[in-house]
Amino acid sequence: MIIQAWEALLGAYLLGSVPSAYVVARFVAGVDIRQVGDGNMGAKNTFESVGKLAGVAVGVADIGKGALAVAMARYFSVSEEVVLLAGACAVLGHDFPLFLGFRGGQGMAVMVGVFSVLFPQQMVLALCALAIALVITRNWDLSCAAGFVILVILMWLAGQSPKRLLYVVVLLPTLGLRKLMQAWQAHHVAA
Repeated sequence: MIIQAWEALLGAYLLGSVPSAYVVARFVAGVDIRQVGDGNMGAKNTFESVGKLAGVAVGVADIGKGALAVAMARYFSVSEEVVLLAGACAVLGHDFPLFLGFRGGQGMAVMVGVFSVLFPQQMVLALCALAIALVITRNWDLSCAAGFVILVILMWLAGQSPKRLLYVVVLLPTLGLRKLMQAWQAHHVAA
């Protein structure tokens, strides 16, 4: 059982490390996604810098990475704690990919995949809230924050366990942490 748990966690990290934005941007436009737009290796930057279809493809792939990591852990019949950790490993793999010198994206789409498998009903409603906020504000970061706040509230109202609520609350700040690290790196490169 311990070996299966480690296999699930390592597999989730390696799956998260697959640099879909990098691969799609190279294939579609021959560019390094880290060198265009805001330099983020994610669906939003790919959408804005390479093209809509490429951005959607990256978004689907990244959501799939998160969903598959959790599904894979469940397949191994490991404890719920290991399943939750596998989701976190997929996000960390995306944010700090082994295959590209630990410089990745922010993990937003991967997190959507993880939460969609773990909390499907609440996640659908949270994504609807995100979409409405985006239409109203036209601000992606603010809309994502609104969607995830709604997710936590809906989970609480649905009676999700404190462990699951804490999981979401602890995992969400990785988005902001990654953003701060990218800003710091950009500042030091410019200086």
